[in-house]
Amino acid sequence: MQRMIVLILFELKKILTRKKALLFLIALNVIPLVASIALIIAYLKFKSFGFGEVQFSMLYEIVQALFTGHIKLFSYIAPFFLALVVGDSFSTEFNKGYMKMLLITPVRRWQVISAKTIAVMLFLLLAVTIGGIFLQADLFVARAITQNSGAIPQQMLPDSLGNLDKPTHLVSSLAALQLLFMTFAGNLMLVGFFILFSLFFESAIIMSFTSLSVLMGLHTFYIIASNFLGKIDVWYTDLAAWVFSRHLSDLFSVSRIEGILEGKLSLFSSEVLSTLGSSFGWAALFYLLALAVFSRKQILH
Repeated sequence: MQRMIVLILFELKKILTRKKALLFLIALNVIPLVASIALIIAYLKFKSFGFGEVQFSMLYEIVQALFTGHIKLFSYIAPFFLALVVGDSFSTEFNKGYMKMLLITPVRRWQVISAKTIAVMLFLLLAVTIGGIFLQADLFVARAITQNSGAIPQQMLPDSLGNLDKPTHLVSSLAALQLLFMTFAGNLMLVGFFILFSLFFESAIIMSFTSLSVLMGLHTFYIIASNFLGKIDVWYTDLAAWVFSRHLSDLFSVSRIEGILEGKLSLFSSEVLSTLGSSFGWAALFYLLALAVFSRKQILH
C-alpha cells in the first residue's frame, strides 16, 4: 500500500511539473478570473446606487450561471488535456525508456496503470475545485461590494426587491460533492479510453491526434445518427446508443448541472444514475482492455 501511495505521488508530481498542466489550469479558470474583473467593474459602476440587495441578487445569479459555465467548459477542454497528459505518461515514457526503468523497480503493471490514472484524476478534480473556489470568492466579493450604502433606506425598497436576499454560499456542499463525483465518473471513462490508445504509440502527439480524432468521429456519428439517420432507420439509433462519448454529454448537459445545483436532481435520480452506471461500465471495459494489452507488451526486452 505504501509503495502504491509513493507511486501515485510520484506520478502526480510529474503532472504538476508539466507546462500542459499549468496551461490547463489557466484555461479552465478563465471564467472565474473574468468574473472577478466583472465584479470590480460592477462595483465601480453601481457603487452609488444603494440597491445593495438588488445588486447582490443579480450578481448571485450571474456567478451561479458562471459556475455552470465553468463545469461545462471543463467538459469541453478536459479531453484535449487528458489526451496529452496520458500520451506523456505512457507513449512518451515508452519512447524514452522511462517505462522500462519504472518496471525494473518492484511494481506490478496494474499498479503502474492505476497510479497514473489516480494521479491524473486527482489533478482534474483539483483543477475544477480551484475554479469553484475562485467563483465562491467572487460571490463573497459581490456580497461585500453590493451592501446597501444607505442612500435608500432598506424599508423604502419595494417588498419585491427588498426580499431578494441570497445565501453567501455559491453551491451547497452536497451539490458540490455530487458535481465532483459526476466529473470523476465522466473523465475516468475518458482516461481509460486514452490509456488504451497510448499503449499502441510511442509519440504523445500522434497518440493524442489519433485518439481525439476517433473520439470526435464517434461523437459526430452519434449526433448525426441520433438526429438524422435515426429518422430513416431505427437501426442507426440503436447503434448510436453504443457511442460512449454520449454519456459525457449527458452528464454535463446544462439541464443536469442546473438540476444538481437547484436540488431538483441528485446522483440517485434515474436519468443521472443510469448515465453514471454506463460511464463506470465503459471505464471498466477500457481499463480491462488496457491492462490486457499492457501486460503483454514487450517493454523489458
